[in-house]
Amino acid sequence: MLHTARVVSPTSMQVWKLIEQDYTLRLSLVANEWATEHLKAWNAVFAEGRKRGNAGYYGPALVEMEIADANKRAEWSYQTCCEIWEVQGRLKSRPFFRAIFDWCLQPMFSTREACFKSRLELHRKRTAARIPQGRSAIGGHMKREIGKIRAEWNTKLEIAARDNEYRQQRTPTQDLKPDRTSTAPIPVVIGPVFTWKELETRFENIQSKAPVRHKISVWFTVTKSHSGSVTEEWKVEGNSACRVEFEKLASIAARKLGYTTSENATKYWLDRVREWMQRERLDKNRELAWLPTGYEDFQGHRDTTQHLFTERIAELSAKFCLNLMADDTPESVIAVPSERSKIAERRSNEWGEREHGRASASKRPPSRSKLALMRAVFATLQTGDEGLKYCRTVDSYKPPVSQGWKDAGWPGSYAKAYPDPKWAKKIQNQKSKIRRQFDAMTPKERSAIIGGVSRQLAVLADGE
Repeated sequence: MLHTARVVSPTSMQVWKLIEQDYTLRLSLVANEWATEHLKAWNAVFAEGRKRGNAGYYGPALVEMEIADANKRAEWSYQTCCEIWEVQGRLKSRPFFRAIFDWCLQPMFSTREACFKSRLELHRKRTAARIPQGRSAIGGHMKREIGKIRAEWNTKLEIAARDNEYRQQRTPTQDLKPDRTSTAPIPVVIGPVFTWKELETRFENIQSKAPVRHKISVWFTVTKSHSGSVTEEWKVEGNSACRVEFEKLASIAARKLGYTTSENATKYWLDRVREWMQRERLDKNRELAWLPTGYEDFQGHRDTTQHLFTERIAELSAKFCLNLMADDTPESVIAVPSERSKIAERRSNEWGEREHGRASASKRPPSRSKLALMRAVFATLQTGDEGLKYCRTVDSYKPPVSQGWKDAGWPGSYAKAYPDPKWAKKIQNQKSKIRRQFDAMTPKERSAIIGGVSRQLAVLADGE
């Protein structure tokens, strides 16, 4: 069953995976300095206690020193994560702030508490000194203070997340008045077939299930001729079934990014993945890609060719989906526009809402079986499939078949029927008829059919 559009934000763990490596590198630059400073502060507390001649000074002073050190580390960690996120060119969101607390500050606070207890025990063994308060009392004091600082940072990050959400809030849509005088067609936004998370999972499945010797691979070739002209070409190879599935998912992902035509949708997606690889310098990783350069002789002239080859394009596509989720890329899909949809939109603007409302009121809703068929065809129209590929996609939704078709000897599926010219004609007529209904509908009615939300919203002409 297809679902209407919904925004799926990345989890805090997924966000942290994008930060962790850069964070660890930066932490390695200051870790030794921190350790040296911490040791000096620890020794200074005992020196001050001996100077005062007060053994009861050690416990509270050590805890106070450790809490100040933990707070300093937390502040540095927060600022560093924000810097990394900005350098990567990403927008802050609630999962970003939760990732800092859940996967950076929380483990750090727990580690500082454990190190404090361990160092206190080590000091006792080395010096044979007895601290009047007792290790359990000091440990309890430390636990309570760590709990307080943990709660404070949780509150700080919650405030930061809420402030960030307020800053990113847009002007309410009800304050925006549409311009009804324009005749330009408006892109139709329809609920996606898959969310970014679902696309990520399906790309990963392709990578795992493809035969080892027939993994999905791509060649990207840039040829520069002696005259200065440049041509670019993508070539997808590998297991045929997995390749078809990959191209289908790539086409859907391209339209989720705003690509508005059915042609070259796979190429558009591959171009976006390649640009992301270049930004992240993944194209330099020999484990992921290969960048050979060669020459071609053509009519006495030498042309230069550069390639990008990878057998892990499905895996890279999954990682790119994860990247898009981290950037809060919208989950909407832009339907492929057609000439019929442009004409329908223009007529709707000319007639006005009043005449359109009268026309819709005179139409009666379709039956449940017809809604199921329309839902399958509408979803297939989004993929831009044609011919036998269209039939196979429709079959995947298992739409009902009319009794008239059954009486005429329906072979059981669209894919089986299509090779017969008689059934091919019927299928084409049915597709054209439903496409006309699709083009004549409002965006609200289309969304209702795709999502199966309400039959009352899908006010269509039966036309039988």
